[in-house]
Amino acid sequence: MKVLLLLFTLSALVWSNIGNIAALKGDAEIIRKSKTLKIKSGMELEVKDKIVTSSTGSVQVILKDHTVVTVGPDSAFVFDAYNFGTKEESEVAMRIDRGFFRSVTGKIGKMAPERFKVKTVSATIGIRGTDFSALVSENHEIISCYKGSITTFIDGVSHDVDEGMLLDNKNGKITKKALDKNIKLQFLDKNGNLKNVKADQMADAIQQEVEKQIQDVKPLNQPTIEFPNR
Repeated sequence: MKVLLLLFTLSALVWSNIGNIAALKGDAEIIRKSKTLKIKSGMELEVKDKIVTSSTGSVQVILKDHTVVTVGPDSAFVFDAYNFGTKEESEVAMRIDRGFFRSVTGKIGKMAPERFKVKTVSATIGIRGTDFSALVSENHEIISCYKGSITTFIDGVSHDVDEGMLLDNKNGKITKKALDKNIKLQFLDKNGNLKNVKADQMADAIQQEVEKQIQDVKPLNQPTIEFPNR
């Protein structure tokens, strides 16, 4: 009986709520275990959830430590692991299989940045309290840092990307360059070509506003952030 109770408790911890869908534009789904669920605003998220957006869809997520993740059109994004507790217990592990995401790190990114990781197809991104994004297609990735700094690990080699810089990895050729601050919101199509996206689809202003509010954050149960109309 004790063994069964322990297994039930561990299962509850693994699949417990980690955050909420704060905003939705267009169509998007969550793949959860063997089920496909249509995303609705306010919907709770669980570890291992995979968000899949349509070609016109975008989703904004707020995790319990106030980390904000925006998933762009034609994207697939997975929450592999998440725990918000003490510095030693807290962990964020996310993965983008294709498309666009942008994240403003919350409490975990501030108190335990070494335990906050995002994987792309070719890289692992480590953060130091920051605002960053990635565009991912089969043979082309662009990883940008808007604030703070990140380190990407590609084929065992680390590449620092400081504020205002981006790392471009196209067909294995890696270059770093200054970020064009006027073009923050784009995505890569299936052929690896850059496409511009309207600002309201990515809720850029909301990302920045949340970033100002995470100095003394507490777990968020019912987020009310919405995409601006502009």
